[in-house]
Amino acid sequence: MAELNKSEIYEFTAAASALALITGHKLARNFRYYRSSEPDIIRRDNLISLCISIRKDAFSLHNMMCSADKKPSFFVALAGRISDRLEELHRKLLFFEPGSITDAIEIIDRQRTFWKRCDDELFYENGLIDRLENDVPEAMLKIEVLLKQLPRYVIL
Repeated sequence: MAELNKSEIYEFTAAASALALITGHKLARNFRYYRSSEPDIIRRDNLISLCISIRKDAFSLHNMMCSADKKPSFFVALAGRISDRLEELHRKLLFFEPGSITDAIEIIDRQRTFWKRCDDELFYENGLIDRLENDVPEAMLKIEVLLKQLPRYVIL
C-alpha cells in the first residue's frame, strides 16, 4: 500500500475541502434558483460584481501558478470556480433583451468553452499563465464595459 508524506496529506485534504466548498456553493445556488417562488430581479451591478470576482479568481490562479510553492490541487478548485461563475453570468445575462447582450454573450461563450476544460491536467500547461496575464482580464473588462450599457435591472 502506498504511503503519503505529511505535505501530500495536507495538500490532498486542502484540495478536498476546497472542492467540497465549491460544490456546496453550487448546490445552494442551484437550490435557491430552482426553488424560488418569488419574482427574481437580476441587477446589472450583480453581473458586474461577478465579472470582478472572475478577474480576482484569475489573478489568484495566476499568482498560485507563478509561485515557487505550487499547489496544483488548488488550481482545479479555483479554475472550477471561474468556470462556474462564467456559467452563472451567462445564465443571468440571458434574461436581458437579446439585442443588448449578443456581444457580451459571444465573449462569455469563448471563455466558458476555454474554462470547461479545467479538469484536464493539460489545461494547466504554460500557456495558461500567458492567458491569465492577458486574455482573461481583457475579456472580463470588455464584458464589464458591455454590461454597463444594460438596463439597471430586469425582473423575471
